Amino acid sequence: MSDAADVEAIVADLREDGVHVAPGAQDWVPAEQLDAISAQARESGIPLHVVLVPPEGGGTSRGDDLLFRVHDAGGPDGLYVGLNAAYQPGPGEKTAGDPVLVDGSRVFLSVQQWGDVAERGEITSDVEDVLSWGNAEGGVPDSGFPLGDGLQLVLASLADGTFEQEVRDAQQARSDWLEVRSEERQDQEGTGVAGWIPFADDENGVGDVVGVLLLGAVALALLGRFRRRRRERLAAPQTFVLPRSVLERVRAAGDAELVRRARQDVLALGEAIDATEMSPAGAGSGGAAAWAAALDHYEAAGRVLPADSADAAVDPLDAVGAVVLATRGLEALAAAERGSAFEPSTPCFLNPLHGTATVDRTLEADGRTVEAPICRACRADLEAGRRPDTLDVVVDGTPRHYFETDREPWALTGFGALEPDLVRRLHTGGGR
Repeated sequence: MSDAADVEAIVADLREDGVHVAPGAQDWVPAEQLDAISAQARESGIPLHVVLVPPEGGGTSRGDDLLFRVHDAGGPDGLYVGLNAAYQPGPGEKTAGDPVLVDGSRVFLSVQQWGDVAERGEITSDVEDVLSWGNAEGGVPDSGFPLGDGLQLVLASLADGTFEQEVRDAQQARSDWLEVRSEERQDQEGTGVAGWIPFADDENGVGDVVGVLLLGAVALALLGRFRRRRRERLAAPQTFVLPRSVLERVRAAGDAELVRRARQDVLALGEAIDATEMSPAGAGSGGAAAWAAALDHYEAAGRVLPADSADAAVDPLDAVGAVVLATRGLEALAAAERGSAFEPSTPCFLNPLHGTATVDRTLEADGRTVEAPICRACRADLEAGRRPDTLDVVVDGTPRHYFETDREPWALTGFGALEPDLVRRLHTGGGR
């Protein structure tokens, strides 16, 4: 079946009952539970659309791309839930933090939204939190939330007005779990790099070191392909003039919540790497390069967010950079486990905390014009004449857009939106 026919079939299914299940995905969520989810959404009037398609090929943003294609092809407005990637956990690996399918696979979600849902604006990140951590039941979860159960919880809580409390509970569970895992790791021997990177053994260990160094050439080749694809997508017929930064959009330099999130994301990446049994020698060429990229991103995130630094001393842009690096590290790790090449996702240029960008736009700010990728929410704000939620900081007492500052490598690269290889920029002196 062609891609066009796939999209048409998905649109038809979503308009009929809100659920599309592609071949190969029939056993992901029990059929009777999908029927119950469809009925629950219809009775509550909540426009939930579930798209279960095996995430084969492409990068970890393939599910995002598919959902946008479906909506652009006539898919109804509402909340969309799909998959970017799926993988089997290793023996004894705890699966909290990622939803799980019936077969035990862990999944990286794709959650998108068009229009209000239950009289709420953008709730995609909150929905993802509930789907990932909603099975805590007042304690620390030992495993991921079954996807079908999570979808039913989201629908029920949106319908009865308890959704915000479910979000708070899920976020607290995430924080508690990371704290427990951090304590467990500190109790183990070998907390340094040499103690937890499970490379293959040889007589002198020289082969592994040389192998990792040689993977840089593979990474550069991937970067070249990524840049070519980015150039092909650059098409912006309209220029949007961004309003100047104002105080109500400023994120204070001591934003403890942002720093905590960054620390949790970096810790989660380290835990995921620690739990992965893989060696460059056994991963294949694409997987080996992706494995090295995961390690590189973890190391880079640690450089911009040192563990012994007080939260108040952390530059907010460094904290955002650590979030982006940790996200890409998880993407690289997922690619390594699949044995495929790693292609970094593209963050929203206006605010990388929004997640993956979906379209390029020509933007003008302070007399400077740039073609940059932005997320769906920022695109909607600009096209409606609203002020987008741009990442701002205070410089010498004056609020400014982050890309109008000299904070590098974040300003010139757009946190990887304009130049994807953040690790290289950090290693070549692009950091502060």
